[in-house]
Amino acid sequence: MRIYPDEILVSIIARYKFQNHTSMKQMVRKVYDLKHKKTSLDLPTNIRSILDVLPSTDEEILLNNTLFPLYKSFLSSSQVIAIRDQMLNGPGGAVHSKAGLLASVVKLNDSLRLCPSCLVEDFHNHGEAYWHREHQLPGHLYCRIHKCRLLTQCWICNESLSSNCSKEISICPTFCKYGHDLTSQIIACNNEMTLKVTEGITDLFNAALGDRIPIDLRDKYLLRLTQMNLCTVKGRIKQQEVCSKFISLFSKDVLKDLGVRVPTGPNNWLATILRKPRHSFHPLLHVLVIEFLWGGISAISHNHLLPFGIGPWPCLNKIADHYKKDTIKTVMITRCSKTKKVVGSFKCDVCGFQYSRRGPNHSAEDTYSYGRIKDFGHYWKEKADELLKKGGSIRSISRVLKVDSATVNLYIKKKQLPTITETPMSINSRDFRRKRLIQTINNMPSNSSSTVRQMNAKDYMWLYRNDKQWLQTVLPKSPRRVKVRSRVNWNQRDKNTANAINEAIVQLRLSKDKPERLTLARIGNFIGKRALLERHLNRLPICQGLLKMNLETEEQYQIRRIDWAFERVRQQGKRPARWRIIREAGIRIFKSECVEKYLVHKINEACYLLRDAYTA
Repeated sequence: MRIYPDEILVSIIARYKFQNHTSMKQMVRKVYDLKHKKTSLDLPTNIRSILDVLPSTDEEILLNNTLFPLYKSFLSSSQVIAIRDQMLNGPGGAVHSKAGLLASVVKLNDSLRLCPSCLVEDFHNHGEAYWHREHQLPGHLYCRIHKCRLLTQCWICNESLSSNCSKEISICPTFCKYGHDLTSQIIACNNEMTLKVTEGITDLFNAALGDRIPIDLRDKYLLRLTQMNLCTVKGRIKQQEVCSKFISLFSKDVLKDLGVRVPTGPNNWLATILRKPRHSFHPLLHVLVIEFLWGGISAISHNHLLPFGIGPWPCLNKIADHYKKDTIKTVMITRCSKTKKVVGSFKCDVCGFQYSRRGPNHSAEDTYSYGRIKDFGHYWKEKADELLKKGGSIRSISRVLKVDSATVNLYIKKKQLPTITETPMSINSRDFRRKRLIQTINNMPSNSSSTVRQMNAKDYMWLYRNDKQWLQTVLPKSPRRVKVRSRVNWNQRDKNTANAINEAIVQLRLSKDKPERLTLARIGNFIGKRALLERHLNRLPICQGLLKMNLETEEQYQIRRIDWAFERVRQQGKRPARWRIIREAGIRIFKSECVEKYLVHKINEACYLLRDAYTA
């Protein structure tokens, strides 16, 4: 018997039954040596039993005529071994459970799908139609070649096109049960996102056949989320933002059409698939995540995932011979405390130049930019020391070092080198400015440094830049502001609050309404001083002792509710049955055995009182 290209196993079995004109029961006994058998669409079992009627090996059928290669890439090694053994040797029944498909949010598909245009091509090329394996992929709703909707039922009479159970198995039809031509029922694609998912599941399946699905797929998810600013450097995913953007991309109608549940709630499937993997997920869910993050599996590459690309990275020391040459081999990635974006630190091993910049890279030019220089390195410092010893102006030195003059001044200050601008002319200028500033201070009406700066800004700024230490010694000191703190008489407040608490407790206990538990929050709300009791109870000893004596535990509160329920039932003139008291008191679960014993005691006591009343 011939096997056609991309034919799924259930189609091969159906054609064998049709060509041999046997019943389903006869075919199952002859092929499987069983009384009853349902051939699964995606993961069929007992494959070795049918090798006598097929011109192929068990491994070829497993890889070429089932969906095992698709699921294998997302299962653990132990799951793959167990499922492979069960598919080859049987029995069936638990293979989907072991693969995690029964517990998945993706609905299992029991209906075979066909393409009307492929039917015509199959008849032209092979003389008969057959069920294509690619059309049965989960989420595969459109033919990728002809861009038309795959059929599971006749669009005219809504009659199902396939039957796959223990009693019947269907060959691929060209007409429905009522004679409607299926080749003419071509429905063009009207949803680009659904077509993208169809192409995505096909690309994923082809990648699985070639073992090209990355093993560290979850790590790639995190790196891509970091690049999209949806994950911190430490791996904390912003789940609410991810879920919101995912739903904006995939509408509820699209997910419903694909048979996938909408990700809502804190523990939805989208949040779980992005966390540390603890169990396997359906391949269709991975397709949706890949489409959301990259727009397709073909866009996944290691270079695009890293926020700063693949090393080595260039050294940006402008005075070095290896400027813009790739000499940096490692990068240290941290997180910016303000923007929460990734920050890469790069250090050249040749000259010691170290710089950092925020990521991720958006273009190739970003590789040759930096946000901050962390260290100029030993080569730059040696060059700067050499130029400073030779002498010259700050600007001439800064031009050679290719930095700003302020950077050279800062380096001189850190090295504690004598400034090269100290000339007799500058000394005379400094003394003259000092005298003029002192005159300003003496003639000043108010005693504050801000007033000095306003009245003589020119001398103030010059001395601030060139003689700051002297300036700070002559400026007037700002008077310290004495904070006036309002004192609280806590003893009097304690007494007043205790009286209010006592009145509140009496009113709450004597209330004829349904009892409310005496807690600190309830009493505080009642007297309007909840914040005072929660924050400063340690300063109110009388209130603290009063609350300690009167606050109720859950058991005490239930006992008080039981007493209230007995009184209410008595006023209504009803019999104090156990169920009536529990319902009236609103008790679902007894907090302890003491409460239950108290209820029994109260019921017995009420019964004795009723008996004495009748006998009297």
